[in-house]
Amino acid sequence: MAGEEHVSVAVRDDFLARQTKAKPIPALAELLWNSLDGDATDVSVEFVYEDLAGGMSKIVVYDNGDGFSRNDARALFGNLGGSWKRHIRQTKRNHRMIHGQEGRGRYKAFALGQSATWKVCYDEPSGRKAFEVKLLQADLTDVTITEEAPAPSRSTGVIVEISDLRRDFRTFESDEGVQDMNEIFALYLMNYRGVSISIAGQSLDPEKAIASHHRVSLPPIETAEGARHSVELEVIEWRTDARRVLYLCSASGFPFDQVETRFHVPGFSFSAYLKSTYVEELHNEERVALSEMDPLLTAAVENARSAIKDYFREKAAEKARSLVDEWIAEDVYPYRGEPQNAVEKVERQVFDIVAVQVQELAPDLAISSAKAKALHLRMLRNAIERGPEELQRRCHVVRGLTVDG
Repeated sequence: MAGEEHVSVAVRDDFLARQTKAKPIPALAELLWNSLDGDATDVSVEFVYEDLAGGMSKIVVYDNGDGFSRNDARALFGNLGGSWKRHIRQTKRNHRMIHGQEGRGRYKAFALGQSATWKVCYDEPSGRKAFEVKLLQADLTDVTITEEAPAPSRSTGVIVEISDLRRDFRTFESDEGVQDMNEIFALYLMNYRGVSISIAGQSLDPEKAIASHHRVSLPPIETAEGARHSVELEVIEWRTDARRVLYLCSASGFPFDQVETRFHVPGFSFSAYLKSTYVEELHNEERVALSEMDPLLTAAVENARSAIKDYFREKAAEKARSLVDEWIAEDVYPYRGEPQNAVEKVERQVFDIVAVQVQELAPDLAISSAKAKALHLRMLRNAIERGPEELQRRCHVVRGLTVDG
């Protein structure tokens, strides 16, 4: 039986250092993706509080996947960029889509702490075996693989322990942190309902938090070499607060990066997912984080922004429809007949949305006379047509308005 051995990672130190950079939530998510790629159906994260000040001392990720052999560990940890995932698109046992392709995700552990240990248990023909893989931030090129031993009473899977933490990551247990994880794993958990993920005992359950789900095809991305990449947008509206992020994803919906952009869609909490094989190519070339410098992806992001605005404008107009129907019945609505073209339709949608919001600011308008309502709505229409400054002035007036019947 082979004893403990050291495997050298044959890459430049600065390249390895780049792989360890990540914000806390994406870093932890990468470790969860590794578990899912290992055919785990149950992944849990626990936090240990054992330092003298009662702070977080260790992050532990448990999974019930298949683990990997000691021989595979040499390749997995000693050959960065040569991951088995590059050539395999599905997991071996459950045939789920693979997230990672380059074998870099495990190094994200060092965005959280300075020491990481993988406790591995796997099956082979001679019986169940266990061993450990250890890495230190101080020398990421030196991988320690312990001697393996029989483990007939253990379950297969991998336990990742991260210690010497960089700080107290309380964000993972906050409502905002759980929601961030819900957003990242939403599409995956909806596609694979037999998979469960929990953070400090709280299960991720995006479907309970989803208010609506929308999918639309966008114009394809065509490269100078003639390659054509289809593009799809999925929009999830949440019942809870979300950061309104556009995730850049593989065609299967795995998020690789995100674009935090300002969406002028008041009243809606959502996350969006731009899916394309072109994003996968940029990810494999380490260029997806520089999306704003890629004109083809920039154009796709702009198409996504427009589609998101159109979708929520339609939703907001639909939400306002019942009140608009009342105005039509009272003959105070400042438009007549049906819109004659797309421009008129959008103008009315904008008016409906703004008019309902203004009435929420000044509820007395709802009980004013028909004549006063008609005057108010006509003036509001004129303000919208004249531009934002006039509209803002009109809203300030309405906030202090007292309407005589």
